[in-house]
Amino acid sequence: MSDGETSQYPLRWRGRQSGPYPVSEINRMLDEHEIGMGHEILYQDKWIVLEEFFAATSQTTPAPITPPTKNFRSPGLTVSPREITPAVSFKVSVSPAQRDPNAAPARPRNRLVFAFLAICLGFLGLHNFYARQWLTGLLQLLLSVATSLMGFGIIASWLWAMVEALVVSKDGSGAEMT
Repeated sequence: MSDGETSQYPLRWRGRQSGPYPVSEINRMLDEHEIGMGHEILYQDKWIVLEEFFAATSQTTPAPITPPTKNFRSPGLTVSPREITPAVSFKVSVSPAQRDPNAAPARPRNRLVFAFLAICLGFLGLHNFYARQWLTGLLQLLLSVATSLMGFGIIASWLWAMVEALVVSKDGSGAEMT
C-alpha cells in the first residue's frame, strides 16, 4: 500500500472542516455526490482542491456512472448500452493558481497603459478589464450606469478609478505590472 491509501486527510468546504478521511472514503463520498471536486483537502500542509489532489497523487477521479447492462426496447427500436452516451458533460473552470505549471505564464500588463485607461476611461472600468480583473471592471461599469441613471453622474466610479491608477500594481493573475 502506498502512503496515499493509508493516510487520512481533513476536508474543507466554505470554511467548515470535516474529517480526516482516508482516500477510499473520499472517493466514496465523491461517488455518492456528498462532496464535489471543489472541496479542499489538506495535503502536504496546504489546502488544495480535490482536483489538484488527485492530479498530484496520480490517482484517477471516480469513474463515471455506467448505463444499465440490459437493452432498452421500444417498438422498432433497440439501443444497446454501448450506444448510450452520457447526457451531462462538465466543464472544469481553472483558476490562475490551478493552471498547468509547465505552461508559459501570461504576459504581464503594462502599468502605463493601465494608468492611462484609468485616467481616461476609468469610470467604465476598462483599465480593470485590461488588467484581467473582470469582476472589478464589471462592478465599476455597473456603478457608472447606476449613478448616471440616478442623476449623480460618473464621479464615484471615476474617483475609484483614480485611486486604482495610483495603488494597483498587480494584474488579475497576480503578476506585477511592468
